[in-house]
Amino acid sequence: MSLAEEQRRQIEQLMGREQIRHFHQKDPDLLSPKVCKPFLINICPHDLLSNTKLNIGKCPNLHLTKHKIEYESKLKKNDTKFIKQIDLEILKSLKKFINEIDHTIYIAEKRLEHTPEEKAKIANFTKELDDLDIEIGLMLQELEYLFKKDQINKLLQYSIELNSKLLDRNIKQEQIRKLIENIGQSSQQKLQVCDVCGAYLSRLDNDRRLADHFVGKIHLGYVQLRQAYNELKSKYK
Repeated sequence: MSLAEEQRRQIEQLMGREQIRHFHQKDPDLLSPKVCKPFLINICPHDLLSNTKLNIGKCPNLHLTKHKIEYESKLKKNDTKFIKQIDLEILKSLKKFINEIDHTIYIAEKRLEHTPEEKAKIANFTKELDDLDIEIGLMLQELEYLFKKDQINKLLQYSIELNSKLLDRNIKQEQIRKLIENIGQSSQQKLQVCDVCGAYLSRLDNDRRLADHFVGKIHLGYVQLRQAYNELKSKYK
């Protein structure tokens, strides 16, 4: 084996064949679709959510420091046209992830809604309350008529019946309130959905557990994604 071949073999062992092949290849241009645009502003979702239970995997696009340096150089030179092109690509990329998590939140909230049986119970109670309101309305009209006709005896009798109906209505209204509250506690187990990352949160959790969620990697990752997305969206609206 010649000296040159021996040196090449040693270099391959130290660097690895893939790294050597990449070293000899020309890196794609900054505007290439192969380049991860969110990485340029340290907001790549794959990085922010790495090693979490979401496990969205490694970013399929390139993360090269030279591209980030080039982007920052364009910022310093205030190359507006170029920066806008990059920013709009970042916005498009982030929108995909924001839409996905918003859909996840929508589905999670739907799962906490009442079952058909629970909705039927609420509807029945509500109908009873509506019927009482109609009766009370008619009785008020009748009372007004009796008052105009100066029919005192009937007026007193109707007043007693009206008070009874009003009492029934208050009781029925309280029953509906307790029904909805109890159904919510039993079926939803006092759960709510985090409107940032879509995680289920228990209203029974203590402050420490809630605090752990809000400083967790997934939650903070989506906080950063939403903040960057909203800033770019506002900038280019």
